[in-house]
Amino acid sequence: MTYRRPPRRVALLLAVAGLALLGAGCGGGDDSTSGSSLPPGHVDVKDNFFTPGTVRIKVGDTVTWTFRGAVSHNVTGPGFTSKTMKAGIFTHSFEKAGTLNYVCTIHTGMKGKIVVK
Repeated sequence: MTYRRPPRRVALLLAVAGLALLGAGCGGGDDSTSGSSLPPGHVDVKDNFFTPGTVRIKVGDTVTWTFRGAVSHNVTGPGFTSKTMKAGIFTHSFEKAGTLNYVCTIHTGMKGKIVVK
């Protein structure tokens, strides 16, 4: 039996599909709270992303960030800043309605959002 290579188009299509699947598993976190296994108001801080990317809470609620990962991060937003850490938790209560963006100042592009209603 002789091995025949697939046509070049088929090989290219398979390579692109594989890269797309690989890329789907990486990235900057979910942009909503739906589908998250975390309770409302909780954010995982992992290696270069926040999960979920957007948290929706009510006025007076507290957000808890849980740091888990191989490298250190922080959480910095209007009126709050955590210390830099690899493991542990940081909490902050939100007393006014609005949308607040926060970042890790160590890693460019590591961003999150809190929507307070």
